[in-house]
Amino acid sequence: MSRMLLIIFAVCGLAAAAQRPSVKCAEDSPERRGEVGCTILANRPLHGSTAKPVYWHLDRFDSLEAAKKAAGPNGVAAEAHGSVWLMTVETQAEAHHGGHHVAWIGPVEMPAANRYSMRVLSSMLEPGTTTPVHTHSGPEVFYVVAGEQCLETPERSYSLGPGQYLVLPAGVIHRGRPGGSSARRVLAVNLYDAAQPISHDLNNPPPLVPCKAAIQ
Repeated sequence: MSRMLLIIFAVCGLAAAAQRPSVKCAEDSPERRGEVGCTILANRPLHGSTAKPVYWHLDRFDSLEAAKKAAGPNGVAAEAHGSVWLMTVETQAEAHHGGHHVAWIGPVEMPAANRYSMRVLSSMLEPGTTTPVHTHSGPEVFYVVAGEQCLETPERSYSLGPGQYLVLPAGVIHRGRPGGSSARRVLAVNLYDAAQPISHDLNNPPPLVPCKAAIQ
């Protein structure tokens, strides 16, 4: 296939995506039934001191009961993308709560605030679907379970494959989309000032750098 045809297909794909409604996060979204969606698994206060940078730990368990039993005050046990996960915010890099330790991500720098909350997400996007262009009042952490995650910002874009992750600082304008020809499945956590809205959608966003032009 010629280079010109590939460019045409890519442009057509972007145009089709622009015509589709963006996928917003909600409780019990269609993602829970294997369809395109973004599910809020938990949204609650973050307990304890965050004077130090924090880490996000991902552990895989054999059963939801075992994951719930191992969960601490800042842990969320849930089924997502064919597995049972325990997702925990900790101030220690070596913290581990049993099961199979998949990843620890950080350090994550927290914005100044009197109180913090965390929102844990599970999302599935198919090619041609996107998130809204939006910002967050605190950092967002992504972990790619399957597929390829394309994250577009005004300055650059990021392409992440299975097992890869990214910490996006507070206030960065961004949009997520699948980067390949298959569905992308992601776990994410927003850590934010409890006195501020979690996110803000932009009606007139600036141009974003597509993943084809990503800085490697």
